[in-house]
Amino acid sequence: MTLQQLKYVSMIEKCGSFSKAAKKLYVSQPGISNLVHSLEKELGITIFIRSAIGITLTDEGRELLKLGNELLRNADYISEYFHSYDKDDRKSFSVSSQHYAFVISAFEELQKKINTDCYTLSINETQTSIVIDSVAKQYSELGVIFKSDYTEKHLMRVLEDHNLEFHSILKTKPHIFISKKHPLATKRFVTIKDLEPFPCIIYDQSHDSPSFFSEELILPDFHPDKVLYISDLYISCRMMKNCNAYDIGTGILAKPLSNDLAAVPIRGQADITLGWISLKNCDLSPIAEYFVTLLKKYIKA
Repeated sequence: MTLQQLKYVSMIEKCGSFSKAAKKLYVSQPGISNLVHSLEKELGITIFIRSAIGITLTDEGRELLKLGNELLRNADYISEYFHSYDKDDRKSFSVSSQHYAFVISAFEELQKKINTDCYTLSINETQTSIVIDSVAKQYSELGVIFKSDYTEKHLMRVLEDHNLEFHSILKTKPHIFISKKHPLATKRFVTIKDLEPFPCIIYDQSHDSPSFFSEELILPDFHPDKVLYISDLYISCRMMKNCNAYDIGTGILAKPLSNDLAAVPIRGQADITLGWISLKNCDLSPIAEYFVTLLKKYIKA
């Protein structure tokens, strides 16, 4: 089945006859008839019933047109999209990330600073495995993740298997994110024991993901009794503000989250390293390089 065959079927239905459609398409009537017949044979259906008074769509033909016209509209959109601008003028960039507000802040500034009338930007806040897969398959130019002493050995092996490399930006300590009204918000630091009465937010990963893909900076011998599995940063912030829940993270709070939330370090835990991943031996585009600069700005602010 080809787009040309679908176009011919659509035109025949609009014109009400093969001969009128052939004139509209500047092809011969036998030619258009042969293409439709070959499509009917390929799909094992009858599209039109021919009679002395004209043609009638069958139920199968009507369903084919319903699906085919959607394909034709998409094909027209794709053609228009790629012919409507000078490729040298359009800016294009995509990033995938674990759930970090500073990545969103960097993305917002990137959008504001792009000096062109044509651009396509994409941000995907998602599971760790999807971040890695998106960069490996070049759906995203770079991804933002962290590594720790606990995860580094296994994570670096996964990155190596996907032909990816990790670029460090900043070392920091594990923190909890909590509401500024939380009972622990005024502490200089917290311990694992301090966290026991409160619900722990865990960002949902796919069922077959290894434990070291967790975003909660897995800590040795830490198994919270109260767990909230969440997939969205916005919901996570709501739970922190309204339910005394906490999230274990990097300690980096970008605005506007810093207006309502606090970050308190967890005592006695090893460093973690924030960074970005990309394909090995692959130069970043200028827009991706600029985005990395913005990431560093918001991480180190």
